[in-house]
Amino acid sequence: MEDTLKIKNAVAALAVTTLFAPMSIADASMYSDSGRAVTLTILHNNDGESALLPEQSYALPQGKLIYGSAAAFSTVMKREISAAKQANNAVLSVYAGDSFLASKNLICSEPANPTSTIPVYDGLAQSLMPYDVHILGNHEFDYGTGFLKRYIDSFSQKVRYQFISGNLDFSANTDLSSVSVKSKPILRGRVVGKKVGESYIHKDYTTGAIFGVVSAITPTLRTISSPGTAKVTTIDIKATAELINKQVESLEKQGVNKIILVSHLQGVAYDKELVALLKNVDVAVAGGGDDLLTSPDVAESIQVIPGEGKAVGKYPEMVKDANGVDVPLITTKGNYNYLGRFDVSFDEDGKLSSYNKTTSYPRRVVPASTVAGSLAIKDVVNPDKRIVDSVEKPLNACLVGFSKSIASSQIVFATDRGSATVLGVRTAETNGGNLVTDAFMQAYSTRAAAVGLPAAGSANPVVAVQNGGGIRQGGGTTLPTNGLVGAINRGNTFDLLPFDNRLVAVTNVSAADMKDIFERSCSVSTAGGGQFLQISGMKVSCSRTESATVISTPTGDAYAGTITLPGKRVKEITLADGRAIVKDGAVVAGAPAVTIVTNQFTADGGDNYPTFVKLTKVAFGVSYEQALYDYLLSFAKNAAGLPEVPSTDTRYIQRTGEGRFTWLP
Repeated sequence: MEDTLKIKNAVAALAVTTLFAPMSIADASMYSDSGRAVTLTILHNNDGESALLPEQSYALPQGKLIYGSAAAFSTVMKREISAAKQANNAVLSVYAGDSFLASKNLICSEPANPTSTIPVYDGLAQSLMPYDVHILGNHEFDYGTGFLKRYIDSFSQKVRYQFISGNLDFSANTDLSSVSVKSKPILRGRVVGKKVGESYIHKDYTTGAIFGVVSAITPTLRTISSPGTAKVTTIDIKATAELINKQVESLEKQGVNKIILVSHLQGVAYDKELVALLKNVDVAVAGGGDDLLTSPDVAESIQVIPGEGKAVGKYPEMVKDANGVDVPLITTKGNYNYLGRFDVSFDEDGKLSSYNKTTSYPRRVVPASTVAGSLAIKDVVNPDKRIVDSVEKPLNACLVGFSKSIASSQIVFATDRGSATVLGVRTAETNGGNLVTDAFMQAYSTRAAAVGLPAAGSANPVVAVQNGGGIRQGGGTTLPTNGLVGAINRGNTFDLLPFDNRLVAVTNVSAADMKDIFERSCSVSTAGGGQFLQISGMKVSCSRTESATVISTPTGDAYAGTITLPGKRVKEITLADGRAIVKDGAVVAGAPAVTIVTNQFTADGGDNYPTFVKLTKVAFGVSYEQALYDYLLSFAKNAAGLPEVPSTDTRYIQRTGEGRFTWLP
């Protein structure tokens, strides 16, 4: 059953002699379109985020159902490619960003060691899958461009391979400038080695059809990751749309009349905003939002993993572009849980005419198991043995050292990211956030003297902050991760605080600066955001409804913009010793300057904190995870000999914390 769509105004195909004027005759022949009607199968996923192992599960009445994993995903992908080719379809397989994520799985690849010869297991797994092109997401930059280059080089199973991002400039970046392709598309089969370009031209060898792929990364990259000297060339969605429209026009002038957008904008809402400003893009593939979309024309029992929550939208979503044309928008949930498949037809003029309702939907990834059998799941798969042998086995061997218990807790800590209705570290105070920032305070007390910093006290009040975005959920939404009191291992602490983030002391922070910092933190309100600060050594209250601070998007090499409108949300900031920094929304005259202990990312202005950028920092050499590890070891030991957070610790008894932060109306 096919659904006829409103088609775009296509540019007439140009003659082969005009295709890529600077091309050689061989290239012109290679990239001349067959000119026939064709059905394209787009296979896509996003946000794999180092979920390489078969360790995700749902507890069901029939038992624990394992789902996901890179090896099982690979089998699903190869199955769908085979089915598409049997249907005489052209095939394009794309990865829509966030290939890896800071976690204990990624730490096994030694991302913080620039001289490491350990494989980058995410890249190795993906290089064993039949992808045609990757686009870059924000997490690819979390360990800097040096590790990104290691990841790209890890595609050892592919002699030629392409990565693209239409709004990134690597010309000033020493790690990636040598592999960057500027001002022209990368042609399938014509690159030498691994390359990073702006767009991609894909020729399907079976049908002879040609497709263009354009892409974009979130303009907020500099505020949420660490791209160094790699520059985002667009400051907002409008500018991104203008750039993509130019790239589409360029492809059309070279005879490419079937064009796919693959973006990583952090959520489908941003992709809808972008598509509404575009012209002549046929299909949009989104990444970064981890959104589960399902087809209303296929039974959910076929599409959705048993135990999964409800879908958040339809597959595809239809979005009108700048010409009023319906553009199908597709995406999938991440962590190798689903492979999206979209079968779309084009006529001989390259005009999108329809999509196949019965075959276009997300394919779930469920490895064969006893529980899957008892649930009568018919689409279970056997994991790809090559990935099991080259990725799963060495990764599991590495992780053995992370499983030994290091501490225990008689309190369960809330570490979920949170939402308007769910308590989490990005929306409100939690006892998990308190634990992390208290660890920072201890790290200062034990390490400050060694780097020449004064002791904490009335003359040098010390506080600590941690951005909610740096507290991750790789091991679950609580600590201990099973939601029950008991043992904690080193893998849990690395999952919780996985980045190579070193602690710094930000010195001589004035009361006015403190207010500006917390205006940025409190700008999230109930929506939540990675910039929301967990705190120690003070109390803060903010209004949800007063006007929020407005900060411009950073440009160039800057990690933060500038304050264009001061906020009015911060009402009180009071130090632990009772001295007021801000009272009734105003900075207190004569209030003491303070020292803030935080992570390097935040101290450098990450999450768009311009106030931090101008302040003086002193590093004291310990990672934020090491600080938590040391802090857990400081508790008195239980009968089993493990340091243990006692059930009587009033700082942590309540999951909502002890009243360090208060949201006011």
